[in-house]
Amino acid sequence: MPRTIPSLSFPRLLALSLGSAVSFASFGLAAPTGAAAGPGPTGSDPSSGLYALGENAVAELLTTLGPDVTRYVQHVTTLSNPFFEGRAPGTRGNVTAQEYIEFWFKTFGLEPAFTVREDVTASDGTVVTTEQRSYRQPFEIGLEMYTDNASVDLSLGGAAPMTLAQDKDFSVLGMSGSGDVTAPIAFVGYSIVGGRDEYGSYFGENADLTGKIALILRFEPMRQDGTSRWLEEGSEGWSTYSALTPKITAAVRRNAAGVIVVNPPGAKDERVGKLASWRDTTGGGASGRVPVVMLSEDAADRLVRAADTQGRSLLDLRRLADEKGEIIDLPNATATLRVKTRFSPNKTANLGGILRGKGDLADQYVIIGSHFDHVGYGYFGSRDNKPGTIHPGADDNASGTSGMLMLAEQLATYYRSAEAPENLRSIFFMGYSAEESGLNGSAHYIQNMAIPKEAHYLMLNLDMIGRVREGNLEANGTGTAIGLEDMVKPILDDSGLNIAIRPGGSGPSDHATFYAAGIPVMFFFSGLHEEYHSSTDTFNLINPVGAIKVVNMVRRIALAAATRSDALTYQATDGGGQAMGGPRRVRVRFGIAPGDYSGSKPGVLVGQVFPETSAAEGGLQSGDLMTKWNDTALTSVEDWMPLLEKAEPGDEVVITFTRDGAEKTTTIKLKAARRASGG
Repeated sequence: MPRTIPSLSFPRLLALSLGSAVSFASFGLAAPTGAAAGPGPTGSDPSSGLYALGENAVAELLTTLGPDVTRYVQHVTTLSNPFFEGRAPGTRGNVTAQEYIEFWFKTFGLEPAFTVREDVTASDGTVVTTEQRSYRQPFEIGLEMYTDNASVDLSLGGAAPMTLAQDKDFSVLGMSGSGDVTAPIAFVGYSIVGGRDEYGSYFGENADLTGKIALILRFEPMRQDGTSRWLEEGSEGWSTYSALTPKITAAVRRNAAGVIVVNPPGAKDERVGKLASWRDTTGGGASGRVPVVMLSEDAADRLVRAADTQGRSLLDLRRLADEKGEIIDLPNATATLRVKTRFSPNKTANLGGILRGKGDLADQYVIIGSHFDHVGYGYFGSRDNKPGTIHPGADDNASGTSGMLMLAEQLATYYRSAEAPENLRSIFFMGYSAEESGLNGSAHYIQNMAIPKEAHYLMLNLDMIGRVREGNLEANGTGTAIGLEDMVKPILDDSGLNIAIRPGGSGPSDHATFYAAGIPVMFFFSGLHEEYHSSTDTFNLINPVGAIKVVNMVRRIALAAATRSDALTYQATDGGGQAMGGPRRVRVRFGIAPGDYSGSKPGVLVGQVFPETSAAEGGLQSGDLMTKWNDTALTSVEDWMPLLEKAEPGDEVVITFTRDGAEKTTTIKLKAARRASGG
């Protein structure tokens, strides 16, 4: 499948560096001559902000804002450059990100944090174990699948076999096993065992697929307009019956010799017209036993027309499958599937550099960490369903990694200055990989700590700090140690930010693994947004001035922890205040970006309403304060999220909200999450 990158005007790179999330007005500055000031950092309107500025205007602005903002912009634009391929483990871009972080750790004079052991075979055949210090802590996550010389040949009627081109006419899916199979075709429709309205593909005497290759349609029965029959009209996406793994498992369990998957023509889905790859089609069940490939719609249509005794098209068979499940033998053609799969470990690494302290506290460590990986080409974790498209991850988490590098530079300079006190804890700077696939990097570190567990004084985690809007920020984990909130509260209050203080140490980011291990933590997060885990999370939406405010605040907290004479005694929290930063299983798309995460005013403030969504159609506007979801009071964004998680497409909810001081209500019909579509 061709890989694409987000459309950005790179000749205007400098002008875009600060982008639409910032403006002169939001900095409290007058615009340079000839520059038009846009609105503040409340959204992602490409017509606003600094898009219209030339290089001289941006250079003047950066000079006014100072070297910290300039350095931060440099880091975040570099790490989110498409050259880094979205930094997913297994990509060259992930390794390049490791090299980038290591370069700066060396530049700042940090010591390598890890001891790497390697077995070396000497000339006499003996194996010698060597040790060396390294900034990298290698580990493996899952397996990468490779296919050697895969091929698909179609014998259509009496014609000579037609050989298909890999990545153009067919692809090998992640459920595939190895095999060399030649067999006739059986069309099994959507291959659903038991769907809604008593729908099923495998009723009748011919449900045994022995000696046949199953031709399976993706998704589920559709209306004429290509949307799901099993969701409310007007809904987008698919139900859980559309998942690909159960479809393939059903055919394999009925003795199919191989499986061909095809996108149904006319489906209202962005994946139509594209071949899936093994990366976005891995699965369990009975997969892995037989060859599994995907054909382009054109190749599958040629196969069906030649193989069907009535000469029907793929669209004709799709329409039959929309009405009822049945198996249709296609005896006038055969397919040959040759696939040989092999697997090797997917390797990546954490990064660690130590700024050595001094005096009586030097053997204790403050950890400042951020994950540097993202979801790469969107084969996993993507919210906008564009596999093969780079997801730059500017906010998630080039923003936090850039902040971590800023802190390393600033604190290294301070530690070596005459102003530094005689007693300082060491600071352990870390970049974690494979966070997006389940906090794997930080989990590997916890299982293989570079320093004794008791030497970990406090872990500070920066994840998504680049989209500070209206000065709002979450500071989580203040309850994870006795006296921690008392230590940090004055610093938070003096930060110039509107900070929502949360005591809980849990949450979907790397601090949670440290907290679970009994280490006090804090986590800093500027809030979810429409671009989260999508191909549009680009550098031009970052608010570098807001991020630097976060960096400055975290630096003060780190120094307070590094110089504090008293111990920080870990304590478990009740999980309250869980951070909002991670993926949630929400099946509906409401259509707003909250305007305030601080909890300063009870309710959910509507910051932005996205067009053609449930919220927009229900009449909600920016500035509205939602106070009730049906009969349930809303006091914060965190109260609202569990209600969204329970909601189903087609549900109707009564929203109570205030606008201009008056209480109003609106009934909103919830649409399916546009990006939570099935297999």
